[in-house]
Amino acid sequence: MILELGLAAAAAFTGLLFCITASDRTRLSVAAFLAVPQVFMGPLGQLSLSLSQCWVVLIAVCWVLERKELPVRDPVMRAVLLLAIAAGLAIAWSPDPMAGVLEVMRLVSFAFLVLYATRVERLRPGALAGPFTVVLLWALLNAVLVWAFRLAPAVESAFLRSPVSSLVAGPNAMAAFFADGANNVTDPAKSGGFFINANVSSMFLGVATFCFLALGVGRRGRSRRLCAAGALVCWSATFATGSKTAAALALLLPVAVRGVQVLGRPNARWFLPQAAGAVGFVAWVGPTVLARFVPGYAEASSESLASRGPMWEFALQMFREHLLLGLGHGGWSATIEQFAALGITALPPHNLFIAAWAATGLPGVAALLGLAVTILAVLTATVVRHVGTPLTRTAAFALGAWWWVLIHGMGDNTAIYGEAKSMILLAMLLGLVGARVHAVRTAGNAAGNEAATCPA
Repeated sequence: MILELGLAAAAAFTGLLFCITASDRTRLSVAAFLAVPQVFMGPLGQLSLSLSQCWVVLIAVCWVLERKELPVRDPVMRAVLLLAIAAGLAIAWSPDPMAGVLEVMRLVSFAFLVLYATRVERLRPGALAGPFTVVLLWALLNAVLVWAFRLAPAVESAFLRSPVSSLVAGPNAMAAFFADGANNVTDPAKSGGFFINANVSSMFLGVATFCFLALGVGRRGRSRRLCAAGALVCWSATFATGSKTAAALALLLPVAVRGVQVLGRPNARWFLPQAAGAVGFVAWVGPTVLARFVPGYAEASSESLASRGPMWEFALQMFREHLLLGLGHGGWSATIEQFAALGITALPPHNLFIAAWAATGLPGVAALLGLAVTILAVLTATVVRHVGTPLTRTAAFALGAWWWVLIHGMGDNTAIYGEAKSMILLAMLLGLVGARVHAVRTAGNAAGNEAATCPA
């Protein structure tokens, strides 16, 4: 025990020294590399933190100690802070306070990843390509594994029983998987790659697809073709996961992203009514198209909704009984287990807004809705205001990634930031757009000042 504590202390001290001396870009690159491996540092009290979480906390502390800017007036940062406060307050009435502490840590980590990404890209335009590439190489490997496992389910079974699965999925998740928590990758029609849930894997691949496209904006030649190829590989693998939500989003969101760019061109004041009409048309025609061209889509979707129905009915009942404060962190699991005799499967809410209400009550739902609307509004405004520029395409692809996560979260067990592996990609997309908006504004102000000082 003493030896283990000593080794842990030595590792922590070494990590601290490295973090203090590293540049911001190096810190972010390390966070990118650690985003996928689920190596846990062991229990700290009642907390069990992954190495990636520990590293992000460490670089956040370095940011504060170095007295770097904390832009609390930024709308996205303010919205994240409000959600973290709501989650923190809910700890007071939670059956599992540590779950609340971990959620607050994840939200704060997301905020600092956005800050690092913005700073890295501001100080040296194009520098964010390095950290992006690190995570996207993981995504490509995941895409290859998804295809391999879908074509040969026996290979996936062998992978799940190997020590490598614990390294990428987490030892606790794999222990639960083989105990009584077998996930949907056991279905031969689904494949998860690094993940034991095919739906979550498809979301990671969908976000990676749009990251590849955003990274390719402004590039030429071989570099641009490589980004396009990476996007194509990840996009195709979303279908191989077997996720019904992913099949719909992979077909519809690229069209929607292109539609946002096109509708924003003629006149910005007509953007909202045109966009509303387009969304209504897609919502009307989309299910028919998917049912026709994706085999078994309609039947599988009906089964999926039927399985979630009892959980959402349970949520409605609990909502009436605990309207304001919800159930607290860990309260959903503790309460739903009591209804197992009624045929309700003890699963997570599979809806990010229901999950937010259950954990944090109405204040958390309001904060979550505020954050989602803020992010979508900021990205959409960037697309409309900078029509015809590379910034428009970058923001549109970032908008596509965020649409994917938010829509996916309406029917799956994911959060506003996706999950641990996709969090850094979403944060870097926001940082990339924010830094480039700042660069455009700075250039515009400089041009305006120069024109004002020129003699008539």
